[in-house]
Amino acid sequence: MRPHTSTARLASTIRNARLRRWLQLPALAAVVIWGAAFPIVKFALAEFPVLAYAALRPVIAVAVLFGLLWVRGEPLGIERGDWRRLLAAGYGGMALFQLCFILGLGYTSASHSALLLCTSPLLGAVALWLTRKEPVSLRSLAGLLLGLTGVALVVVQADPSGTASLTGDLLTLLAALGWVGVTVLPGSLVARYGPVKVTAWLLLAGATVLVAIGWREMLVAVRQPPSLLAWLSLLYSAVVAMVLANVLWQRAVRALGSTQTLVFFYLQPVIAILLAAVVLGERLNPLQLTGGAITLLGVGLVQRHRRSEAR
Repeated sequence: MRPHTSTARLASTIRNARLRRWLQLPALAAVVIWGAAFPIVKFALAEFPVLAYAALRPVIAVAVLFGLLWVRGEPLGIERGDWRRLLAAGYGGMALFQLCFILGLGYTSASHSALLLCTSPLLGAVALWLTRKEPVSLRSLAGLLLGLTGVALVVVQADPSGTASLTGDLLTLLAALGWVGVTVLPGSLVARYGPVKVTAWLLLAGATVLVAIGWREMLVAVRQPPSLLAWLSLLYSAVVAMVLANVLWQRAVRALGSTQTLVFFYLQPVIAILLAAVVLGERLNPLQLTGGAITLLGVGLVQRHRRSEAR
C-alpha cells in the first residue's frame, strides 16, 4: 500500500471520528426535544389550567421514572445521611423550577422563556462565587455583565407578538434560579446513585408541592377536560421532554464528556425560537435577538472559565 494512500485513509478516519463526535444524535435529539417543548407547552396552556399542568407533569414523569427503576431491578432506597441534601434540592430547587417555569411560560412567550432559562449557568456562577466555592475572574465577570445586558435587552423591549410580559419573564428567571439548586445541590448524590434515581426522587419532592398547590385546578381539568392536543402536549412534556431527553442527554455526556456536550445546549433557544415563530407566530425584534445572542455569549464566557478552572 502506498504511503500517501495510508495517510489519506488515516486523515479520512480522523475526520469521520470528529464528525461523529460533533454530530452526536443523542445530544442533538435531546436539544431538539427540549427546544420543541417550549411552544408545545405554551400551546397547551391556552386550554389547560396552569397549576394543573404544572402539577401533572412531574406526577406522570415520576411514575415513568420509578417504573423504569423497577424494570431495571434497581433499589430505590437512599441512605439516611443523604436525605437532607436530596430534600433541599427537591423542595428548594425542583419544585421552584417546575412551578415558575410553567407559570412563567403562561405569562410570557416561548421565545423569552427559552432565552431566559439559559441564564441558569450565570446565576449558578454567582451562587458559587458568593459561597466562595469557585474563584471570581475578570473573564467570568465580563461574562456575567454581558449576560445581564442581554437579559435586559430581551426583557425591557416590547414583545412584537404581544405574548410576553415582565411578570412572566421574572418568573422564568426564578425558574432558572431553581434549576441552579437542582444542578448544584445533588451533585454528589448523582455520582453515588445515578441520574435516574436522583431525578425520580427530586421530581417526587417537587410533585408533592405542586399537587398541594394545584389540586383544585387538577379537578377542574378532569371535570372540564381540555382538548386531545392539550393532553398530548402534557404527555410530551412529561414523558418525552422530562424523561427521554434527560436519558439521551446523560448518554451523550458519557460519550462526549460534559464540556463537549454543553455546546449542544446552546442550540435549545434557537430551536425554540424558530418553532415558536412557525407554530405560535411569535416574533422577536432585532434588539431582542441581539440581547439573546449577548446572553448566550455571556453564558459561554462563564462556562468556559469554569471548565478551564476544573482542569
